[in-house]
Amino acid sequence: MVDTAARKAGETAVAVAPSGGSPQSTGGGIRRWLSLAVRVVVFGAIAAGMVWSVVSQWPQVRSTWLGLAWESVALSVLAALLGMVANTMAWRAAVDDLEHKLPVTAALRICLVGQLGKYIPGSVWAYVLQIELGKRAGLPRARAFLATLVTVGLGVTTALGLGLLSLPSLREAAANADSSYADSVRVALWIVAVLFPIALICAIPRVLTALVQVALKVLRRPRLEHRLTWPGVLRVMGWSALGYGLFGVHLWLLANAQAAPGVGGLLRCVGSFAIAMTVGMFAFLSPSGLGVREAVLVAALAPFLVHDGGVGAAMGIALASRLIFTIADVIAAGLAALSSVRQLRGSTPEVATADVG
Repeated sequence: MVDTAARKAGETAVAVAPSGGSPQSTGGGIRRWLSLAVRVVVFGAIAAGMVWSVVSQWPQVRSTWLGLAWESVALSVLAALLGMVANTMAWRAAVDDLEHKLPVTAALRICLVGQLGKYIPGSVWAYVLQIELGKRAGLPRARAFLATLVTVGLGVTTALGLGLLSLPSLREAAANADSSYADSVRVALWIVAVLFPIALICAIPRVLTALVQVALKVLRRPRLEHRLTWPGVLRVMGWSALGYGLFGVHLWLLANAQAAPGVGGLLRCVGSFAIAMTVGMFAFLSPSGLGVREAVLVAALAPFLVHDGGVGAAMGIALASRLIFTIADVIAAGLAALSSVRQLRGSTPEVATADVG
Protein backbone atom coordinates (compact mmCIF):
# COMPACT_ATOMS: atom_id res chain seq x y z
CA MET A 1 0.00 0.00 0.00
CA VAL A 2 2.73 2.46 0.97
CA ASP A 3 4.79 1.63 -2.10
CA THR A 4 1.75 2.11 -4.38
CA ALA A 5 0.93 5.47 -2.83
CA ALA A 6 4.54 6.59 -3.17
CA ARG A 7 4.64 5.53 -6.80
CA LYS A 8 1.43 7.40 -7.58
CA ALA A 9 2.74 10.48 -5.80
CA GLY A 10 5.91 10.33 -7.87
CA GLU A 11 3.90 10.05 -11.09
CA THR A 12 1.81 13.05 -10.08
CA ALA A 13 4.94 15.09 -9.31
CA VAL A 14 6.34 14.31 -12.74
CA ALA A 15 3.05 15.25 -14.39
CA VAL A 16 2.99 18.73 -12.80
CA ALA A 17 6.74 19.43 -13.19
CA PRO A 18 7.80 22.27 -15.51
CA SER A 19 8.41 21.30 -19.13
CA GLY A 20 12.03 22.42 -18.86
CA GLY A 21 12.86 19.29 -16.87
CA SER A 22 13.87 18.82 -13.25
CA PRO A 23 16.77 17.08 -11.50
CA GLN A 24 14.43 14.18 -10.79
CA SER A 25 13.46 13.78 -14.46
CA THR A 26 17.11 14.09 -15.50
CA GLY A 27 18.05 11.41 -12.99
CA GLY A 28 15.24 9.20 -14.27
CA GLY A 29 16.52 9.59 -17.82
CA ILE A 30 20.02 8.57 -16.76
CA ARG A 31 18.64 5.54 -14.96
CA ARG A 32 16.68 4.52 -18.06
CA TRP A 33 19.80 4.77 -20.23
CA LEU A 34 21.84 2.81 -17.70
CA SER A 35 19.10 0.17 -17.54
CA LEU A 36 19.10 -0.08 -21.34
CA ALA A 37 22.91 -0.36 -21.41
CA VAL A 38 22.87 -3.14 -18.82
CA ARG A 39 20.27 -5.05 -20.84
CA VAL A 40 22.31 -4.70 -24.02
CA VAL A 41 25.44 -5.97 -22.26
CA VAL A 42 23.58 -8.89 -20.64
CA PHE A 43 21.87 -10.05 -23.83
CA GLY A 44 25.12 -9.53 -25.77
CA ALA A 45 26.91 -11.80 -23.29
CA ILE A 46 24.11 -14.37 -23.60
CA ALA A 47 24.34 -14.33 -27.40
CA ALA A 48 28.14 -14.66 -27.27
CA GLY A 49 27.88 -17.59 -24.86
CA MET A 50 25.36 -19.38 -27.03
CA VAL A 51 27.43 -18.87 -30.19
CA TRP A 52 30.58 -20.09 -28.42
CA SER A 53 28.67 -23.12 -27.10
CA VAL A 54 27.68 -24.11 -30.64
CA VAL A 55 30.95 -23.30 -32.41
CA SER A 56 33.20 -25.00 -29.84
CA GLN A 57 31.22 -28.25 -30.07
CA TRP A 58 30.55 -28.41 -33.79
CA PRO A 59 33.66 -30.36 -34.94
CA GLN A 60 32.88 -33.19 -32.51
CA VAL A 61 29.14 -33.08 -33.11
CA ARG A 62 29.25 -32.99 -36.90
CA SER A 63 29.88 -36.67 -37.61
CA THR A 64 27.26 -37.85 -35.12
CA TRP A 65 24.80 -35.16 -36.20
CA LEU A 66 24.99 -36.20 -39.86
CA GLY A 67 24.21 -39.77 -38.85
CA LEU A 68 20.99 -38.86 -37.05
CA ALA A 69 17.62 -39.18 -38.76
CA TRP A 70 15.77 -35.89 -39.00
CA GLU A 71 12.75 -37.49 -37.34
CA SER A 72 14.85 -38.28 -34.25
CA VAL A 73 16.22 -34.74 -34.15
CA ALA A 74 12.77 -33.15 -34.54
CA LEU A 75 11.22 -35.30 -31.82
CA SER A 76 14.23 -34.68 -29.59
CA VAL A 77 13.81 -30.90 -29.95
CA LEU A 78 10.09 -31.26 -29.17
CA ALA A 79 10.81 -33.34 -26.06
CA ALA A 80 13.31 -30.72 -24.85
CA LEU A 81 10.79 -27.92 -25.41
CA LEU A 82 8.06 -29.77 -23.53
CA GLY A 83 10.50 -30.44 -20.69
CA MET A 84 11.20 -26.70 -20.44
CA VAL A 85 7.47 -26.00 -20.27
CA ALA A 86 7.11 -28.59 -17.48
CA ASN A 87 9.91 -26.91 -15.52
CA THR A 88 8.13 -23.59 -15.97
CA MET A 89 4.97 -25.10 -14.52
CA ALA A 90 7.01 -26.34 -11.54
CA TRP A 91 8.20 -22.76 -10.91
CA ARG A 92 4.65 -21.44 -11.25
CA ALA A 93 3.44 -24.04 -8.73
CA ALA A 94 6.08 -22.78 -6.29
CA VAL A 95 4.93 -19.18 -6.85
CA ASP A 96 1.34 -20.27 -6.17
CA ASP A 97 2.29 -21.99 -2.89
CA LEU A 98 4.13 -18.79 -1.90
CA GLU A 99 0.83 -16.88 -1.95
CA HIS A 100 1.11 -15.26 -5.36
CA LYS A 101 -0.81 -16.01 -8.56
CA LEU A 102 0.72 -15.81 -12.03
CA PRO A 103 -0.91 -16.54 -15.41
CA VAL A 104 0.65 -19.40 -17.35
CA THR A 105 1.68 -17.07 -20.18
CA ALA A 106 3.51 -14.74 -17.78
CA ALA A 107 5.31 -17.67 -16.14
CA LEU A 108 6.40 -18.96 -19.55
CA ARG A 109 7.83 -15.57 -20.50
CA ILE A 110 9.69 -15.22 -17.21
CA CYS A 111 11.22 -18.71 -17.23
CA LEU A 112 11.83 -19.36 -20.92
CA VAL A 113 13.43 -15.97 -21.58
CA GLY A 114 15.16 -15.90 -18.21
CA GLN A 115 16.83 -19.28 -18.70
CA LEU A 116 19.01 -17.78 -21.44
CA GLY A 117 21.07 -16.32 -18.62
CA LYS A 118 22.63 -19.76 -18.08
CA TYR A 119 24.82 -19.14 -21.14
CA ILE A 120 26.75 -16.52 -19.16
CA PRO A 121 29.49 -18.19 -17.05
CA GLY A 122 28.23 -18.38 -13.49
CA SER A 123 25.16 -20.40 -12.54
CA VAL A 124 23.23 -17.48 -10.99
CA TRP A 125 22.57 -15.33 -14.05
CA ALA A 126 19.53 -17.26 -15.24
CA TYR A 127 17.94 -16.81 -11.81
CA VAL A 128 18.84 -13.10 -11.69
CA LEU A 129 17.24 -12.57 -15.10
CA GLN A 130 14.12 -14.50 -14.08
CA ILE A 131 13.77 -12.35 -10.95
CA GLU A 132 14.00 -9.14 -12.96
CA LEU A 133 11.50 -10.40 -15.54
CA GLY A 134 9.21 -11.44 -12.70
CA LYS A 135 9.36 -7.93 -11.25
CA ARG A 136 8.27 -6.50 -14.61
CA ALA A 137 5.30 -8.90 -14.52
CA GLY A 138 4.26 -7.65 -11.08
CA LEU A 139 5.89 -10.40 -9.01
CA PRO A 140 7.85 -8.99 -6.05
CA ARG A 141 11.57 -9.74 -6.22
CA ALA A 142 11.50 -11.56 -2.88
CA ARG A 143 8.72 -13.90 -4.04
CA ALA A 144 10.42 -14.53 -7.38
CA PHE A 145 13.70 -15.30 -5.60
CA LEU A 146 12.02 -17.66 -3.14
CA ALA A 147 10.03 -19.39 -5.88
CA THR A 148 13.26 -20.01 -7.77
CA LEU A 149 14.97 -21.21 -4.59
CA VAL A 150 12.10 -23.61 -3.77
CA THR A 151 11.90 -24.87 -7.35
CA VAL A 152 15.64 -25.48 -7.56
CA GLY A 153 15.69 -27.25 -4.19
CA LEU A 154 12.72 -29.50 -4.91
CA GLY A 155 13.94 -30.01 -8.47
CA VAL A 156 17.30 -31.22 -7.14
CA THR A 157 15.51 -33.60 -4.79
CA THR A 158 13.48 -34.97 -7.69
CA ALA A 159 16.51 -35.23 -9.95
CA LEU A 160 18.54 -37.10 -7.36
CA GLY A 161 15.67 -39.52 -6.85
CA LEU A 162 15.39 -40.16 -10.58
CA GLY A 163 19.17 -40.43 -10.75
CA LEU A 164 18.98 -43.73 -8.90
CA LEU A 165 17.84 -45.23 -12.22
CA SER A 166 21.28 -44.62 -13.73
CA LEU A 167 23.46 -45.62 -10.77
CA PRO A 168 24.52 -49.03 -12.21
CA SER A 169 26.09 -47.55 -15.34
CA LEU A 170 27.59 -44.59 -13.48
CA ARG A 171 29.19 -46.79 -10.83
CA GLU A 172 30.67 -48.99 -13.56
CA ALA A 173 32.08 -45.89 -15.29
CA ALA A 174 33.50 -44.51 -12.05
CA ALA A 175 35.30 -47.80 -11.38
CA ASN A 176 37.00 -47.69 -14.79
CA ALA A 177 40.38 -46.11 -14.03
CA ASP A 178 41.25 -45.86 -17.74
CA SER A 179 38.18 -43.75 -18.52
CA SER A 180 38.77 -40.08 -19.31
CA TYR A 181 35.49 -39.15 -17.66
CA ALA A 182 35.78 -41.37 -14.55
CA ASP A 183 36.80 -38.48 -12.25
CA SER A 184 33.81 -36.36 -13.27
CA VAL A 185 31.48 -39.31 -12.70
CA ARG A 186 32.97 -39.94 -9.25
CA VAL A 187 32.32 -36.31 -8.33
CA ALA A 188 28.74 -36.69 -9.56
CA LEU A 189 28.22 -39.79 -7.43
CA TRP A 190 29.63 -38.05 -4.33
CA ILE A 191 27.26 -35.12 -4.91
CA VAL A 192 24.33 -37.53 -5.12
CA ALA A 193 25.39 -39.39 -1.96
CA VAL A 194 25.81 -36.18 0.06
CA LEU A 195 22.91 -34.13 -1.25
CA PHE A 196 20.10 -36.68 -1.53
CA PRO A 197 19.49 -37.25 2.23
CA ILE A 198 19.73 -33.50 2.91
CA ALA A 199 17.41 -32.70 0.02
CA LEU A 200 14.80 -35.20 1.22
CA ILE A 201 14.72 -33.60 4.67
CA CYS A 202 14.51 -30.07 3.24
CA ALA A 203 11.60 -31.12 0.99
CA ILE A 204 9.35 -31.69 4.04
CA PRO A 205 6.91 -28.73 4.01
CA ARG A 206 7.50 -27.83 7.67
CA VAL A 207 11.28 -27.74 7.16
CA LEU A 208 10.98 -25.98 3.79
CA THR A 209 8.70 -23.33 5.31
CA ALA A 210 11.22 -22.67 8.08
CA LEU A 211 13.97 -22.19 5.51
CA VAL A 212 11.77 -19.80 3.51
CA GLN A 213 10.96 -17.78 6.64
CA VAL A 214 14.68 -17.44 7.38
CA ALA A 215 15.28 -16.23 3.82
CA LEU A 216 12.46 -13.68 4.15
CA LYS A 217 13.92 -12.46 7.42
CA VAL A 218 17.33 -11.99 5.80
CA LEU A 219 15.66 -10.11 2.91
CA ARG A 220 13.67 -8.03 5.43
CA ARG A 221 10.38 -9.02 3.88
CA PRO A 222 7.10 -10.00 5.58
CA ARG A 223 6.80 -13.57 6.76
CA LEU A 224 4.58 -16.09 4.99
CA GLU A 225 1.10 -16.19 6.43
CA HIS A 226 0.86 -19.98 6.15
CA ARG A 227 3.13 -22.96 5.77
CA LEU A 228 4.04 -24.44 2.44
CA THR A 229 1.79 -27.41 1.81
CA TRP A 230 2.26 -31.02 0.80
CA PRO A 231 0.03 -30.52 -2.29
CA GLY A 232 2.16 -27.53 -3.32
CA VAL A 233 5.43 -29.38 -2.77
CA LEU A 234 4.17 -32.44 -4.62
CA ARG A 235 2.99 -30.30 -7.56
CA VAL A 236 6.44 -28.75 -7.88
CA MET A 237 8.13 -32.15 -7.68
CA GLY A 238 5.61 -33.71 -10.06
CA TRP A 239 6.19 -31.08 -12.74
CA SER A 240 9.95 -31.36 -12.18
CA ALA A 241 9.79 -35.14 -12.59
CA LEU A 242 7.86 -34.71 -15.83
CA GLY A 243 10.45 -32.20 -17.06
CA TYR A 244 13.37 -34.50 -16.32
CA GLY A 245 11.47 -37.41 -17.83
CA LEU A 246 11.02 -35.48 -21.08
CA PHE A 247 14.70 -34.49 -21.08
CA GLY A 248 15.55 -38.17 -20.70
CA VAL A 249 13.28 -38.99 -23.65
CA HIS A 250 15.12 -36.32 -25.64
CA LEU A 251 18.43 -38.10 -24.95
CA TRP A 252 16.99 -41.57 -25.55
CA LEU A 253 15.70 -40.53 -28.99
CA LEU A 254 19.23 -39.55 -29.99
CA ALA A 255 20.70 -42.76 -28.60
CA ASN A 256 18.00 -44.82 -30.29
CA ALA A 257 19.11 -43.41 -33.65
CA GLN A 258 22.54 -45.03 -33.09
CA ALA A 259 21.62 -48.23 -31.24
CA ALA A 260 18.58 -49.80 -29.59
CA PRO A 261 18.81 -49.13 -25.83
CA GLY A 262 15.22 -50.23 -25.16
CA VAL A 263 13.20 -49.54 -22.01
CA GLY A 264 16.21 -50.05 -19.75
CA GLY A 265 18.10 -47.49 -21.78
CA LEU A 266 15.20 -45.05 -21.50
CA LEU A 267 15.20 -45.31 -17.70
CA ARG A 268 18.95 -44.79 -17.57
CA CYS A 269 18.69 -41.82 -19.93
CA VAL A 270 16.11 -40.23 -17.63
CA GLY A 271 18.22 -40.87 -14.53
CA SER A 272 21.53 -39.83 -16.05
CA PHE A 273 20.12 -36.62 -17.53
CA ALA A 274 18.62 -35.69 -14.17
CA ILE A 275 21.97 -36.20 -12.43
CA ALA A 276 23.89 -34.51 -15.23
CA MET A 277 21.80 -31.33 -15.05
CA THR A 278 22.02 -31.27 -11.26
CA VAL A 279 25.80 -31.70 -11.23
CA GLY A 280 26.10 -29.10 -13.99
CA MET A 281 24.58 -26.54 -11.61
CA PHE A 282 27.70 -26.80 -9.45
CA ALA A 283 30.02 -25.99 -12.36
CA PHE A 284 29.79 -22.28 -11.57
CA LEU A 285 32.32 -21.07 -14.15
CA SER A 286 30.99 -23.16 -17.02
CA PRO A 287 28.14 -21.85 -19.20
CA SER A 288 25.16 -24.10 -18.53
CA GLY A 289 27.43 -26.77 -17.00
CA LEU A 290 29.32 -27.31 -20.25
CA GLY A 291 31.66 -30.31 -20.00
CA VAL A 292 30.44 -31.64 -16.67
CA ARG A 293 27.03 -32.59 -18.00
CA GLU A 294 28.55 -34.34 -20.99
CA ALA A 295 30.83 -36.51 -18.82
CA VAL A 296 27.85 -37.96 -16.95
CA LEU A 297 25.86 -38.52 -20.14
CA VAL A 298 28.78 -40.28 -21.85
CA ALA A 299 29.15 -42.61 -18.87
CA ALA A 300 25.46 -43.52 -19.08
CA LEU A 301 25.35 -43.95 -22.86
CA ALA A 302 28.64 -45.76 -23.50
CA PRO A 303 27.43 -49.24 -22.38
CA PHE A 304 24.69 -49.16 -25.03
CA LEU A 305 27.04 -48.09 -27.81
CA VAL A 306 29.87 -50.60 -27.40
CA HIS A 307 29.28 -51.99 -30.90
CA ASP A 308 28.18 -48.67 -32.43
CA GLY A 309 31.13 -46.37 -31.87
CA GLY A 310 31.60 -46.72 -28.12
CA VAL A 311 32.72 -43.70 -26.12
CA GLY A 312 33.21 -41.61 -29.27
CA ALA A 313 29.61 -42.10 -30.34
CA ALA A 314 28.40 -41.43 -26.78
CA MET A 315 30.35 -38.16 -26.71
CA GLY A 316 28.88 -37.20 -30.07
CA ILE A 317 25.35 -37.83 -28.81
CA ALA A 318 25.99 -35.88 -25.59
CA LEU A 319 27.28 -32.91 -27.57
CA ALA A 320 24.44 -33.20 -30.08
CA SER A 321 22.10 -33.07 -27.08
CA ARG A 322 23.82 -29.87 -25.94
CA LEU A 323 23.37 -28.33 -29.38
CA ILE A 324 19.71 -29.34 -29.52
CA PHE A 325 19.14 -27.77 -26.11
CA THR A 326 20.67 -24.54 -27.38
CA ILE A 327 18.29 -24.61 -30.36
CA ALA A 328 15.34 -25.38 -28.07
CA ASP A 329 16.31 -22.53 -25.74
CA VAL A 330 16.28 -20.07 -28.64
CA ILE A 331 12.94 -21.37 -29.95
CA ALA A 332 11.32 -21.31 -26.50
CA ALA A 333 12.58 -17.83 -25.66
CA GLY A 334 11.56 -16.54 -29.09
CA LEU A 335 8.02 -17.89 -28.80
CA ALA A 336 7.70 -16.51 -25.27
CA ALA A 337 8.94 -13.07 -26.33
CA LEU A 338 6.64 -13.11 -29.37
CA SER A 339 3.64 -13.82 -27.17
CA SER A 340 4.62 -10.85 -25.00
CA VAL A 341 4.76 -8.52 -28.03
CA ARG A 342 1.37 -9.73 -29.24
CA GLN A 343 -0.13 -9.20 -25.80
CA LEU A 344 1.19 -5.63 -25.67
CA ARG A 345 -0.16 -4.86 -29.16
CA GLY A 346 -3.56 -6.22 -28.22
CA SER A 347 -3.83 -4.26 -24.97
CA THR A 348 -5.06 -0.72 -24.41
CA PRO A 349 -2.42 2.04 -24.18
CA GLU A 350 -2.93 2.35 -20.40
CA VAL A 351 -2.50 -1.37 -19.82
CA ALA A 352 0.48 -1.58 -22.17
CA THR A 353 2.18 1.34 -20.39
CA ALA A 354 1.63 -0.30 -17.01
CA ASP A 355 2.98 -3.62 -18.26
CA VAL A 356 6.14 -2.11 -19.71
CA GLY A 357 6.77 0.12 -16.74
